[in-house]
Amino acid sequence: MRIIKILLFLLITCQVAFATDTELAKVLESLTPQQRTVLYQYGTLRTYATPAQADSFWQQHQISNVTVQQAGLLATELLVNTELEYTIKKPSRLQALRGLFTASRLLLGLAALVAAYALVQLLSRYWGLIRYWLVRLFSPLFRWLFSPRMLTYELLLISIAGIYFGPRVPDLVIRTIVIHVGVFVFWAQLTAIVTRKHFITDYKDVVKNTLKNENKPWEAFLQVTVPAGLTTAAVAWVIHVCPDLWYPYEVTIPALVGVYALPPLRRLEAPLSHLFYPFANSRMHGNDRRIAAYVILTLVAWVLMLALPVVVIQPVLVLTVCLTFMLLLLSIERITYCGIKNYIWMQVITVGFLVAAILIGAQLSVLLMSWIGMGGILLYILIKYWEIPVLLGWSWKNRKAWGALGMAMLIWGIGELIRHKPEWFVLFY
Repeated sequence: MRIIKILLFLLITCQVAFATDTELAKVLESLTPQQRTVLYQYGTLRTYATPAQADSFWQQHQISNVTVQQAGLLATELLVNTELEYTIKKPSRLQALRGLFTASRLLLGLAALVAAYALVQLLSRYWGLIRYWLVRLFSPLFRWLFSPRMLTYELLLISIAGIYFGPRVPDLVIRTIVIHVGVFVFWAQLTAIVTRKHFITDYKDVVKNTLKNENKPWEAFLQVTVPAGLTTAAVAWVIHVCPDLWYPYEVTIPALVGVYALPPLRRLEAPLSHLFYPFANSRMHGNDRRIAAYVILTLVAWVLMLALPVVVIQPVLVLTVCLTFMLLLLSIERITYCGIKNYIWMQVITVGFLVAAILIGAQLSVLLMSWIGMGGILLYILIKYWEIPVLLGWSWKNRKAWGALGMAMLIWGIGELIRHKPEWFVLFY
């Protein structure tokens, strides 16, 4: 009986505390920015000044719908969890120039990334024509110099030079272009050397056929893992010597590609695919099972990186985004035709991963990971809104406008639920 009384006491205490927190959250939400500023100043005086000064300040700036006890709690909360921002109240020439320089730096970074992508596209589209023109004009010297084999090694040397000297370029735009083009050409020429096919259009089919053939694990290792591993090492070196922030995110992609083609993991593709599709289905293709094995490998890598003593956030975020999109696509029955049992199992995996991303992001204080998980759940709900009626025999033909209206009401309902019932989502904060 004594234990039951203690449990009832703890339960009532928790309910009262939760109700108090909810009430304080609603009061804080209703305050204007000026009133929150007053509470922040009041909290500062309570912490760093005398109680008399703090009480005098509160008497002069008292807020009508906030009691003294609530003011103390809210002031402490704002003082601990508020980050001050520098806001310009009076425009000046100095602040205008500062804003222009900040905007120009962002525009230069965007221009560099777009230019790198455009140069890669132009290089792949017009290189054959440029090579033909150079050979014809400077023959016979260039006939040897620009032969496919020599050109492969020349481009490899140029890419190595771009990767090595690129971080030393002071200009952000040129530095980003040089490094990104160098990394792409380095990866492409390494693949051309190991496949002995000197053009992307030629060795692309060779690599695809090698990956489809499960009896060639060492060829897949040579043609995929070796170039991807060396590219990963090159990007890791760039991270070490270059202060730009985006390379720790980009190193994850070549590393994943290299891991996928390792011979031991190639032999485990069939067992791994059974973890994702545990029930036999004759309608599934081998490519679907291969992709399922890649999803399981990526999920294992995600868990292992989170289990490290020091979690490196950038690769974890990239893996979270990749897994979110892969699982959302594979959870659609019309893409895989995997059967009802496998379909239900995929929904469990997808929802479980998205919820785990939200909770782990909250635990690690990585807000972006929680946002990715919440965005994934919202997309999942919208996908199932359109998919489940079709699976039950309903057709959206000539009803898409009504379907869009229903989707808008669904999104509105989710937003209103979060706004008016925040205590239901307390685990997500």
